[in-house]
Amino acid sequence: MAGWGREIVTLQCGHYSNFVGTHVWNIQESTFLYDENPAAVTSKEINHDVLYREGRTMTGAVTYTPRLVTLDLKGSLNTLKAEGVLYDYHTKEDIKWEGDVTLHEEKPPSKNEFLSDLDAQDMLCDDTLQGTHKKDDQSTPDTDTMEVEGQSLEGESLPGQPAAQPTKVYHLDESIDVWSDFLHGHLHPKTVMVIKQHAHGSEVDPFGLFTKGRSLLNKKDIAEDIENRLHFFVEECDQLQGFQVLVDFYDGFGGLGSSLVENLADEYKGKGIMAVGVAPAVFTSSSLTADNHRLINSVLAFQRLSEQSSLLLPLSLASSLWRKVGSPVKFQHIHYKPSLAYHTSAILASCLDTATLPYRVVDDPISLSVLTEALGNLGRKVSMLSTSFPLPFPDHGYLASVLGGYTQRPPWTPLTPHTLKGAVVQPFAQSVVLRGAPMDRLYMPGRQPQNALESCRSVNEMLKCYLTGMYTRTLSSGLCVNQPLKTAAPFPHIFDPRMSQEGFIQDWQRREEEAVESIPMMTSLQTSPAAQEMLSHLVKEGSKVDVRKCHGFFEDGMEQDEYSEALGSLESLAHCYEQCP
Repeated sequence: MAGWGREIVTLQCGHYSNFVGTHVWNIQESTFLYDENPAAVTSKEINHDVLYREGRTMTGAVTYTPRLVTLDLKGSLNTLKAEGVLYDYHTKEDIKWEGDVTLHEEKPPSKNEFLSDLDAQDMLCDDTLQGTHKKDDQSTPDTDTMEVEGQSLEGESLPGQPAAQPTKVYHLDESIDVWSDFLHGHLHPKTVMVIKQHAHGSEVDPFGLFTKGRSLLNKKDIAEDIENRLHFFVEECDQLQGFQVLVDFYDGFGGLGSSLVENLADEYKGKGIMAVGVAPAVFTSSSLTADNHRLINSVLAFQRLSEQSSLLLPLSLASSLWRKVGSPVKFQHIHYKPSLAYHTSAILASCLDTATLPYRVVDDPISLSVLTEALGNLGRKVSMLSTSFPLPFPDHGYLASVLGGYTQRPPWTPLTPHTLKGAVVQPFAQSVVLRGAPMDRLYMPGRQPQNALESCRSVNEMLKCYLTGMYTRTLSSGLCVNQPLKTAAPFPHIFDPRMSQEGFIQDWQRREEEAVESIPMMTSLQTSPAAQEMLSHLVKEGSKVDVRKCHGFFEDGMEQDEYSEALGSLESLAHCYEQCP
């Protein structure tokens, strides 16, 4: 890989975090370039070296995997091996014992159609790549042209491979139980760590308390395992700029994740830490006890994460959380199932991938620290994310008219619960990303400019013009990326039938055998007065809970003063978002 690295290590803590993360990595891989033409490679917009690392297997094959540590519970992987398959060379023939041997094999879990097709593709590519390496074992393949071995998501073929086939449409809603059921790429053997002390989905000993997760780091073997995995990825970085940490803040992973963030802040002072707290839109268990536990977990996690990270970004498609979960967020042109983590995490991942482009682009990137410091200025350590998913771009429309339709109301929907909707709220600061807007469709050709937007001569100029006019009191930065968001398989089918395969709104329905493969969209990562409502509501609801009746927290070492101090800290944090008269 070429040039500027500025590496970031990603940490995913929790089952829903891994759902979101899996979609993120799938989206990232769908943007890889597979072209041996250097001129084509230089046109790429996203620097994947920021989040990915290059390695080699023992046979010399080049690998390109996320710089990632992911934590989950026993029983959460289904068909995925924790150590992956890139370095798996053990077979039955490896057994050297000369006496009688009885080999007991457990029948592996069945794979869905998507994973089965991936296995078949990997076998074909392995055969092709083995032949390629035999020609020149000393050669070093260029990972700009082969970033994931044998996988061509752009419809192009690697040398020696069969020509690309038409895109296959998968219907996976009923066949996905865990996040590994739709993982497209390979992971490094150091990536997946299974916490064997707790079982995923257990009703006997649920991993549902903040303190239960925090106490895991008191176990020497677990603490050392996590530390070794993180150090493996960190120590090979040339210029580490920081960490992305996804955390399930509503259960035991809130305690584990916030403790890990605290350790990172102590060990890597000066590095940016973007903490992304995620929660599903619908919770499978709902009772007074479960609701109170989720509320207490959220109070403790928000307080710790906001203090120890550079910036905390809470995300959920539930319009409200805490004691009672509100109705799911609605999107124009999107029809998703709120109860399916496969659906909701795809939306959150799409917006997160887009919002983080400013520190992942090739040209003029900003650092993670600069972004988080600009948004977290004056102690406003909790940010929010809003989106136009997708940007409602007519099939024969123009960007000037699309943006011009949002002069009286905001162009996006908040993904942070308990935030104001409808009115134009002037954020203190925001980072806006517009991707996938056609450069040749700015305004109607031959027409005299009717407004400031139609006088612009580029997408970037038009975005800045819109932000200046719409958000007059906001410190705004804008980034335009030509590449749309890729939504090919295994992305869920959640788009309106009247959206074209390119994500544009048309007057007729696309054919059933066609899937939406890309969409234009916008995100705004912002520090806004709207966050005060969320924090104040959390403090108000958290103060109503008689924490003394929740004995499990005290059994794992929490004291009542700790909870009271957390509420006080969040109340002080909420005051940071008060607007000057």
